[in-house]
Amino acid sequence: MLFLNAEQIMRALTFDQVMESVEKALHLYEARQFVMPDRLGVDCGGGNQLLLMPCVADGSIAAKLLTIYPGNRSRNRPMIDGLVMLADQSNGEILALMDAKTITAMRTGAVTGTSVRYLAKEDAHSVGLVGCGTQGYFQLRYACVARKIRRITLFDAAREVILPFVEKLRQALPEVTIEIASSTESLVRASDIVITATTARKPVFPDVPELFKGKHFVAIGSFQPDVREYPDAIFAVVERVWIDIDFAKEESGELLVPLREGRLKEEQLETLGHFILSGRAPERGAYGTTFFKTVGMALFDLTTAQLAYRNATSQGLGVKL
Repeated sequence: MLFLNAEQIMRALTFDQVMESVEKALHLYEARQFVMPDRLGVDCGGGNQLLLMPCVADGSIAAKLLTIYPGNRSRNRPMIDGLVMLADQSNGEILALMDAKTITAMRTGAVTGTSVRYLAKEDAHSVGLVGCGTQGYFQLRYACVARKIRRITLFDAAREVILPFVEKLRQALPEVTIEIASSTESLVRASDIVITATTARKPVFPDVPELFKGKHFVAIGSFQPDVREYPDAIFAVVERVWIDIDFAKEESGELLVPLREGRLKEEQLETLGHFILSGRAPERGAYGTTFFKTVGMALFDLTTAQLAYRNATSQGLGVKL
């Protein structure tokens, strides 16, 4: 059994490869070639959760055990921690244990990158991020792979985290101009692509439809039925909303609330995998806006873990246990 820590996983993977593995997962999802029980969530008290995400597909078994402690940001500790197990479906042999923080960050960033690649305008050159945590960092890295980004604009309610985040970004993306926004409204106005990766429970933007015209939006943070990052205004300007899995409309308040209130119709929803397989251009409607909501799925973990294990084995990375 191989153990891969964060550094070894990063050495084993490239951003383009992980985007390919995410697209593979989307195709498997559309073909229904998987066994994937609903995510199991255990309340750990104080708004903290333990999540279990198992999946069987493509000759592999994967299971991710994840803790989510939002208050860890104030303690200077990771909000997300855990392990991913990868096993051989043919004989049940456990092949590897991997750092779940890194697998999660890489595959979630790749989902966003895939949405940018297929839904954002070809000439998009600026991206705004609300939520400057580990997830946010990888969201930006993948956006810069999917489009030729020249400017990044940042906002976080915890202002003290922004400057260290900027320094990390500048080391990785020295050719990109990085700016700090005074408000989420000014961030949207400065950006062709807008990504939210927050722990906010209520919308982080003003409820003004004009603000959401002509851009590509990606919602990452909400995975509970009463949690939203976007206001009602965005649904006044979108013709279609893309999602990673059908369950997103039941799991996330981002979709559940506007569906319940009639601001969004179920026929406006489409999975990203279905859209990619269709080969058509995205419906941007009268206002040129596209919106993608992801809640994640274990299939992403499985295909990314397969890739990490295969590459690490060929490169001699990891520790045998």
